[in-house]
Amino acid sequence: MALRSILNNIEKFEWSDALFLPEDETWSLDTQAAIIDPDDVEDEIDEVPKFAKDNKLMYTLDIQTIKGIIKNAYEQKTECTDEDLIEAFLYYYDNDAFIVIK
Repeated sequence: MALRSILNNIEKFEWSDALFLPEDETWSLDTQAAIIDPDDVEDEIDEVPKFAKDNKLMYTLDIQTIKGIIKNAYEQKTECTDEDLIEAFLYYYDNDAFIVIK
C-alpha cells in the first residue's frame, strides 16, 4: 500500500502495528509500505517479521506515533495536504520531534 494511503487512513490501523518502509530508497507519498505487527516474528531470534525481511523493509515508527504526527499536523493546519503529512512524517522520523508547520 502506498505511504500516501497509510498517512490519510492512519486511524484504520491497530495501535500494536508498525510501519515498515523500503530500506534502500528515498521515501515519498508513492512509496510502497507495509503495516505489520512488529511482534509477529517466526521465533524469538528474529527481530523483524518475515514479510518485512523478505521484502527488504525496515521498521520505521509504530502506528501510535504516526497517529500523533498526523494529529499534530492537523492541529496546526486544519486543511493538511498529502505533502504536509509526508513532510511532518519525515521530519519526525529524522528529528524525533514534531514539525512546526508554517
